[in-house]
Amino acid sequence: MKNLLAIILLTAISLAASSQQYGWTDISTNMPEQGSLSDIHVIGEEVWISGGNDKVFYSPDGGVTFLIQDIPPQPGNAGITSSIYMKNKDEGYVVTYSGEINKTDDGGTNWYLLHNPPGGLTSVHFPPNSNTGYTCGWGGKIWSFDDHSITDLSVEGLTADLLSIMFPEDTLEGKLCGDSSIRRWLNSTWNNFQVFDNNFVYNSIFFTDNNTGWVVGSQGKIFKTIDATIWNPQMTGITNGLYDVFFIDTLEGWAAGVEILLHTTDGGENWTEVTPFDFTEKTMTALWFNSSTEGYMVSNKGNLYKYTDVSAIADDELEELAFELYPNPCQDKITVRSSILDSRSSIFELIDITGKKIYEREMGRGGEGEMSVDVSHLPAGMYLVKLQTEEAVGVRKLIVQ
Repeated sequence: MKNLLAIILLTAISLAASSQQYGWTDISTNMPEQGSLSDIHVIGEEVWISGGNDKVFYSPDGGVTFLIQDIPPQPGNAGITSSIYMKNKDEGYVVTYSGEINKTDDGGTNWYLLHNPPGGLTSVHFPPNSNTGYTCGWGGKIWSFDDHSITDLSVEGLTADLLSIMFPEDTLEGKLCGDSSIRRWLNSTWNNFQVFDNNFVYNSIFFTDNNTGWVVGSQGKIFKTIDATIWNPQMTGITNGLYDVFFIDTLEGWAAGVEILLHTTDGGENWTEVTPFDFTEKTMTALWFNSSTEGYMVSNKGNLYKYTDVSAIADDELEELAFELYPNPCQDKITVRSSILDSRSSIFELIDITGKKIYEREMGRGGEGEMSVDVSHLPAGMYLVKLQTEEAVGVRKLIVQ
């Protein structure tokens, strides 16, 4: 069976296929450690994932490699990061179940405590082009904040846990949901009642504009509105709890939850269950899509899945080719060692992170099991080494220092 990491890397470097096919790949092995993951935010190829104790996981290259970004813990708090929002590649915010709002000004290299309101926080969002952010959490708490102050916007008498908040277009209208509650920020208050079935926990809310939106929650429930006031149920045929929803436009969207992933291409009139992997005992906790052809999903078991072009995977039935690559990281020369170099003709390729082939070498039989390549002229960074015969292919990551 093909190694999953090799499959993902092959997908990234494959030449454009005549007929592209998109699907999910499991890149969980690229995560630096296992643990529950709670939220994800993506800008281009840069990926930030919240979860675990006092941590954010950051990838500069679409999930191929990751760094751990530490959140400064506060005394007596676990600091488990619940939600993350990046305004741009430098400025971002992460909130925690222990009630902290943390900020970064350098893409997450350094995080610092901005505010520490009482109560756990579950979701954070910024309206477009606004310096004021919004967060919600347990016990009906809703806050607005900026770099200098934080304001309690909670509605009197609302004590339900609030789980998801967003402002799709501007600061004038916001959306929020939680335990038996859907609220609308309008006329400077969250005390705007919605017409909906209030017997469920609504875990996530998503609007493509101020009027068109969806909520998902317990018992497989999905509701849609086209006027931001009246919500109508959509039939899913499932009872699994749903924890996140993401729409690319008004027609195509995804919903995920307990052992389940759903897809729609007609605004939710019909939902199709998608099962690319065994989701047993896994809860899909967050989704993010850059476009209809690129997306990400995380789970409470530390899984990371990527939606991408998988045409190259189906192009052939090549076996995995095992080879050694050392030293790695390297500075001057690398050595590739494999028994295949003794018995079969092969092609060695060196590829940069954009997928551009920068070196190729054909090897005949009788290569004495190894070959050396000078990489001293290459800029520091990550590269891919590919070794292929007619029957097998192998790919390894290479770090040049």
